[in-house]
Formats: sequence, structure tokens, C-alpha cells
Amino acid sequence: MKRSITTRDGSRLWTETFGHPADPAILLVMGGTAQGIVWPEVLCELLAADGFFVVRYDHRDTGKSSKSDGDYDLSVLAADAADVVGGLGLAAAHVVGQSVGGMVAQLLALHRPELVRSLVLLSSSPDANGDVRVPPRTGLPGPRQPMLDRAARLAASPPAGAREQFTAAVDGWQVLLGPTVAFDRPYWEALVQRMMRRSVAPDTAGHHLGALDRTPPLTARIGALDVPTLVVHGEQDPVFPLEHGRQLYRAILRARLWSIAGMGHIFPPHWSSTIRSLIVDHVRAARLRRSR
Repeated sequence: MKRSITTRDGSRLWTETFGHPADPAILLVMGGTAQGIVWPEVLCELLAADGFFVVRYDHRDTGKSSKSDGDYDLSVLAADAADVVGGLGLAAAHVVGQSVGGMVAQLLALHRPELVRSLVLLSSSPDANGDVRVPPRTGLPGPRQPMLDRAARLAASPPAGAREQFTAAVDGWQVLLGPTVAFDRPYWEALVQRMMRRSVAPDTAGHHLGALDRTPPLTARIGALDVPTLVVHGEQDPVFPLEHGRQLYRAILRARLWSIAGMGHIFPPHWSSTIRSLIVDHVRAARLRRSR
């Protein structure tokens, strides 16, 4: 089911749900500049088949959600996530955040702990900058060379026409998947085509990069989190090297770390059953501990 949620500041957020509303909710928070449909549909359907009410949505400034002037930090995106939970009539949710979406999830758990039953932080970090060429402020390692090379290419020759933008976007997903994962080009080309059709001009997704720069590092703050947390991180992550996931694990009191050999910054759709198992096992364990 698809519907639009109105936030407290009047923005409209596109949402899509899978499963039955009476089941425990899982909120999927996508990474910065990316639309909610990047969450593989097969993952959403698998989680729904496991007895969960699954929600994916477009952040403001992406896809079918409202555009803005971009003058905000990640706490605004966290407030949006809270408004999605409330707007769908949910008491709380298990929150799964990918990349910058994991930082949004951390802020949601800090600002509105009553809405977060557990956290899964996929390929995320407590500290990042909008410009990948600038290293994190807390001394964590910066992006690996493939990301730096891509940033240099785009800076030297920005894609001009729609075809060049399409090709650059597809190539970008290949970099994010990492060097050891098979790249299903037809899948990613179809996804990029769909994202381009859904994006309302002008494209303001880049506002998320400014939001990152306005957000202070979270390392000191997330020590206050008291929520079951699973950190899942690829050992070949070109954006946030594995040390970012280890830092989350060290900083969050009730965290566990699961590293995946060969995984880059994102997981391919054919890994959805693996990611689903990690999420479901964590959520069920969190529910069992809470019921005791």
C-alpha cells in the first residue's frame, strides 16, 4: 500500500507498506540522497512473509516526497522518520538504517526512544561528511580509493545530459557494491530508470550532503542509547571502512557486530534472504528479551 504522510512542518513523504498493520513494524530508512525504492522489494516481501509490517519511504528531497530549501541537518530527517511512524498509526518500530539512514536511525533512537524497539545499522557510521574527499572529524578512516576516484571523475567531468547522468548513476551503484560482488547491470539500470522517472525536477537530493556537514559527530552521544542494536558491515565497504562499524559496536552499549566478507557499502538484491535472516533473528531476540 502506498500513501503520503504529512510531517509536522508540512512536508509530504511518500511511503509504501508490506504486510499486515497489526504485525510488529519494521521501518526501513534508506541512505542519503537515495530513494526508498532502493530497498529491494524482495527484502520487503520476505520480511512481511515472516510476520512483520514493513515500511519503506522516500526522505524529503528524494523521489516522490517534498522538496525543500535544504537548510537542515540529519535531525530533521530523524523527525521525518518519527512522523512516518506516527502517521501510519504505529506505536513503535524496529528501525533498519542503511548508511546515512543508519545515522538518521541513531538520531531517532536518541530523540524519540519510545518509537524504537531495536536498531539494525547497515554499513553505517557515527561520523561522516557530505564531501567524501574530506575525512571524518573523529579520526575514522575516510572512503577508499574507488570512491575518491569516482568523486574526482565527477568533479572533473560532471555528467551533462540525461544519458550521461543515467550512466554515472549506474556506475555509482557498481562502485558502492564493491569489487567482489557480481554486478547485475540490468537490475541496476532498471532501478535507476525508475528513480529518474520518480524524481520531481529539480533534483534536490544533494541537500542531504549539506545535512551531513551540519550534523556533529554522534560518537559521544550514542553511548546513551539503551536499545538492542545489530551493526552489520561489509569488510569491503568503500564509503565507510569496517572501522566505522566497529566504532558503532564499541560506542553503543547493547550492540553486536556482524561483518560480512566481500560486501561493499550496499548489498545486492540477491543477498536479500541473508539480510532478512540477520534482521529477523535480531528483532526476534530483542522481542524475547523485552518480554522477560
